[in-house]
Amino acid sequence: MPTAEADVPTERAARYLRQLCSHASRMRHGHGRGNAGPRAEATSDTTGRITRGTAICELTATPANLILRASADDEEQLRGLQEAVTRTVERIGRRDGLIVVWR
Repeated sequence: MPTAEADVPTERAARYLRQLCSHASRMRHGHGRGNAGPRAEATSDTTGRITRGTAICELTATPANLILRASADDEEQLRGLQEAVTRTVERIGRRDGLIVVWR
């Protein structure tokens, strides 16, 4: 199972976690994608999950980082989720200069 991880330095990780989950939920329900879009939930102020197909991104907010851990059944699913999460984090974190670098 392919995996990737990114640590995004920010003192507002919990805020970004909530925004990211909220955005993913709106994509599922509000942009005409129906059940094909991502599923997301913030399970607490410091944890969340985004699911897209077979790919899952676990989110953890610490005082200094937003930690993203992604896994999928195949590289294509993983890459698709990474691209979607990266695009959203960097857009909502533009003012703070957030950059996502997967490893």
